Amino acid sequence: MIKAVRIPLDWGAALRRADAARYCGHSPGHFDKLVRSGIYPPGRNADGVAVWLRWELDSALADLPTIGGQVWNEGNSCDEAFGC
Repeated sequence: MIKAVRIPLDWGAALRRADAARYCGHSPGHFDKLVRSGIYPPGRNADGVAVWLRWELDSALADLPTIGGQVWNEGNSCDEAFGC
């Protein structure tokens, strides 16, 4: 059985390793592997504490390929919708 995990609604701008991993949907060990391989950005040094910027994680997540290579937003951009 999968254990329920409570995810905070008020994520901060900087996340420690375990929270960054959970934010991205991974275990901390798998998150470390993905950071080493360049999938996710390296952590930042906040006075000796490794933290990940949430907006950088969001950007890395958005850059991941879609399943099957499908383009999910083709022809439906905000610019197109508003005629920009």
